[in-house]
Amino acid sequence: MNSIKGYLFDAICYCHPRMLQKLHLFMLWFIGRKEIHGYEITNTLRKNGLDFFGPSRIYPLLSDMLKAGLISQKEKKQGKRVRKVYVLTKKGKTALSNGKSLFKMKSVVREFLKEMLS
Repeated sequence: MNSIKGYLFDAICYCHPRMLQKLHLFMLWFIGRKEIHGYEITNTLRKNGLDFFGPSRIYPLLSDMLKAGLISQKEKKQGKRVRKVYVLTKKGKTALSNGKSLFKMKSVVREFLKEMLS
């Protein structure tokens, strides 16, 4: 079942550019909350029901965002390990702020989402 959800997710994202934009925005928001490393991103998403977000999906997305200058990477020592953590750049913060317009919805859609989330 998880692999089917994953394939559907890939198909939607790559066939529908606005969905991929929203995924980038979600990742910008997620990384903007705190410095975070890739394993922690994957773990947190999986623990919250997004189990199709494995390393094979997260790291290419992070790589694209690094190349676009939306996030930066720095090394941070945690115990004996050195981890690469991701942080938003100024460009990433601006993109996140500007991206809110993608989520403006018609009232009926907003009403549906509100009811489904309550």
